[in-house]
Amino acid sequence: MERDSFIYKTRRKIQVVAHKLFSNEFMSKLYFKIVLKEKLDLKNPRTFNEKLQWLKLYYYPQNDLAVKCADKYRVREYIKDKGYENTLVPLLGAWDNVEDIDWDSLPNKFVLKCNHGCAYNIVCNDKTEFDRIKAKKQLNTWLKEDFGAFNIEPHYSNIKKHKITCEEFLGDNLVDYKFFCFNGVPRLIYVSVDMIHDRQAKMAFFNLDGSKINLKRDDYASIEKIELPSFYSEMLEMASDLCKDFPFVRVDFFVTGNKYYFAELTFTPCACMMPFNPKEKDFEWGELLNIENLIKRRGKN
Repeated sequence: MERDSFIYKTRRKIQVVAHKLFSNEFMSKLYFKIVLKEKLDLKNPRTFNEKLQWLKLYYYPQNDLAVKCADKYRVREYIKDKGYENTLVPLLGAWDNVEDIDWDSLPNKFVLKCNHGCAYNIVCNDKTEFDRIKAKKQLNTWLKEDFGAFNIEPHYSNIKKHKITCEEFLGDNLVDYKFFCFNGVPRLIYVSVDMIHDRQAKMAFFNLDGSKINLKRDDYASIEKIELPSFYSEMLEMASDLCKDFPFVRVDFFVTGNKYYFAELTFTPCACMMPFNPKEKDFEWGELLNIENLIKRRGKN
């Protein structure tokens, strides 16, 4: 659905109002039923989606490191502290307000982002044709939004300082490598191409050795096979290091040509409502994620 459409904007407004009127638990169960046509069991979570919903509600919002790493700007500090500064996309600027941006100093191509949610991206392919007025309006709208209110992702709501960042444009032919990590161990990868054009994108899930997993996303075309890049082992090693601090995290990379860049850490993919086809994979992945100790610890408090 186009973000400029009336239906999309109306839905967003309704979500914000509902977030103010009802509890996070209630709204999470409601969205789970609407999107996946399933009842969400938070008392005895078994599937991958259910366990992520539990973490989303009861763990990540209270975890300062998770909140920091969900912040698209502050996570850069975490990556530097881990010793991977060389993998960061070059930062051209960061501002608290749209009015502070020095547009004339920016290169011909760049990417503007906001730090407190997902899909807050504006790509400039040619500054001479760039609609600066439209971009300013969009950025101002995003800065005012509580992204966590839309699909009940409270760790995003806990990012209190909203910022605009500008990163170097990496090109149109990016390949995304996303490592799904369970209890500190990468288990599989999600590869996508042409995401910059959204619905033209292709994607698929693969084992760590590059063999394809029998799991489809019906909303995107599939990739049949991949050739792992020469530096794949470096990405895997970095993902293995970064994921140790979290029960679940997806470590995302951009790959372009012969180089890879850190993209982001994702704690709630698909807002914890990922469509599984076949459904059995939801249970299989759920078995990979052990949160029993976290559930017991919460029960004692």
